[in-house]
Amino acid sequence: MSTNGEKTWSFMENYALNFSRELTDTMNLTGSARYTKHRSSYRTLQQIAPTLTFNLNNDFFFFNLSGTSNRRIDSKGPDYVTNTWETYLSSNWGDKWPSVRLAYGRSYAHDDQHPRLSDSRNVHRDLTLNHTLSIFKLYYSYRDSKSEDLVSDSTTRNYSHFGKVEASKSLFNNSLSLSASQQFSYNRTETETKAHEGVALVPISAAAAYSGVDDSPDSGTLSTNALLIDGDRFTSAGVEIGNTDDENLGLETDYRELNLIYVYTLDDVPGSWVGQFKWKLYKSEDGNNWSLVSSSPSFGYNHSMKRFEVNFPTVSAKYVKLYVAKNPGSGNVYVTEMEAYHEIQTGQGKVTTTSRFKGYRTDFNLRWLPWRSVSLSYNFSRNRSMPDPGPDTTDVSHSGSVAWSLSRYFSPTFSVSQTSNKREGEKEDKSRTYSLTATSSPLDTLNISGGATRTESFKGGNRENRNDTYNLYLTALLFPDLNASLDLIRSISRDYREGRKTRSFDGRLTTTARLSPKLTLDGTCEYTRTNGEETTTSKRLGLSATWRVSDILLLRTAQNWNWEEESNNFSSSYTLWVAPTSKIQFNLQYTYSTSSDGGESHNCSTFASWAISSHLSLKTNYSYQKAGDNESWNFGMQLTARF
Repeated sequence: MSTNGEKTWSFMENYALNFSRELTDTMNLTGSARYTKHRSSYRTLQQIAPTLTFNLNNDFFFFNLSGTSNRRIDSKGPDYVTNTWETYLSSNWGDKWPSVRLAYGRSYAHDDQHPRLSDSRNVHRDLTLNHTLSIFKLYYSYRDSKSEDLVSDSTTRNYSHFGKVEASKSLFNNSLSLSASQQFSYNRTETETKAHEGVALVPISAAAAYSGVDDSPDSGTLSTNALLIDGDRFTSAGVEIGNTDDENLGLETDYRELNLIYVYTLDDVPGSWVGQFKWKLYKSEDGNNWSLVSSSPSFGYNHSMKRFEVNFPTVSAKYVKLYVAKNPGSGNVYVTEMEAYHEIQTGQGKVTTTSRFKGYRTDFNLRWLPWRSVSLSYNFSRNRSMPDPGPDTTDVSHSGSVAWSLSRYFSPTFSVSQTSNKREGEKEDKSRTYSLTATSSPLDTLNISGGATRTESFKGGNRENRNDTYNLYLTALLFPDLNASLDLIRSISRDYREGRKTRSFDGRLTTTARLSPKLTLDGTCEYTRTNGEETTTSKRLGLSATWRVSDILLLRTAQNWNWEEESNNFSSSYTLWVAPTSKIQFNLQYTYSTSSDGGESHNCSTFASWAISSHLSLKTNYSYQKAGDNESWNFGMQLTARF
């Protein structure tokens, strides 16, 4: 690749060895060894992963024992070693008796640093019971685990139970169907942390991590980013905070108390840049509405660990996030990982924290066919969650519908639903939806459907907003080999809290013409208009043609015009696909786009594959991009040998 004179390259190697051996009629041994090497102009990464598995299968049980070792060698960071072994025993005696499954496993992971930055030990045990008795299905599972982090001197023990009972029955020649289920879950987590010099650093496990650019941090959701909590401190999580304004980094901490967050960076941040950063801390109960906890938390940068260490007053919430209110703007600073802690001052040798969770869920479903043309349904669900720490919550939902297949000319369906959420210490939130739809086929070549939907939401007893939507969909066969469809949607939204009203209209017309068995033309016309605090209008016209010249040659072109309030753009693409034999394929594509502000871009790409023999295959690809003064190209080749 070449961009503005800077050249980069990469080369990938993959090797795999698999074997299987039948020891007896009931026992077998399988294994594999995989090696991957990825070399580039700035990094070399190697992975070696051997695996061995033993299976024993008879009329009474199935036994499995497996082990794997994974070694990662990184030229830009520490090397990692992970060793795992696991065994399980499951019953094999059929459905007459309850099925049983027992499992046990251990894992060890560490790096090669001195002192180590990562060093953990994990062990788990599992029990699962499953049985069907008449109309009932019974399920129970138990799991306990122990995780030791030798770097932070902490040990976490987790115990969980889950049980579920389901029942279903059909009556009166299947005209009435009933089903119900009840489930229960319980979880307890104990973390024991050793104190050093009167301070215990209790790790807080995050259920999820989030990131995103948002210049209004007091509201708005963030996208999930699992790379921020994957344990890899030496690979970018795709988040840049040195040049990017308004970056947000969030964690789902489930009301665990915390007062310290580590933000690891890919490279060491220069000292002259560190002082130019400014952070803000926010918390949220729903991940959308955020309240400010600290407008200027204290922080430092640990150059040996390559991390920001942000301290703030102890906070307990469902979600917390750090907002980069100011950055140096002098260069890129990529984030690799986030960790949360509760720093506790103590005179004891260790600190133990405990969290618990209990949950109950009830479901009931009914479907009734009183007449052949009428169908009624009702669904109920109640979910109660009791975390400790954290507030109890209860979610209840009801939904029902009536469908009447009167004739091909008119078949209406009416449905209504309501959901409510009650959080301990707060007023109840509700939302309701009413919907009426109808379908009609007055002609064999014409289908019509339309309807109206109203959705209302209430927060703490006060009406928040209302949305009314009206839609009409038509599909028609105008002539043989000429199809058309028309979609019309009208929406009116009212925000009672802000006193705003927004109207929108969307229309889409699509046609497909088959001029011959080998030539097809497609056309699409779209129109969107929104009236609110501002009025916006957008229009799009798209035309495409596909010509299958022969069994080995296909040509396709697509043209798109877009008109918006302040910008217009046009794009054109051309594709050539050739398959001279069943073993050789070739693809060439060119795309050109331009906008009203004078910007232009060109993109050309090719792909070729050749199945040389049953053991060898070759694939190559090339791409070239030019946008303004920037140019880049990529070339790749892959040779695969199978023996």
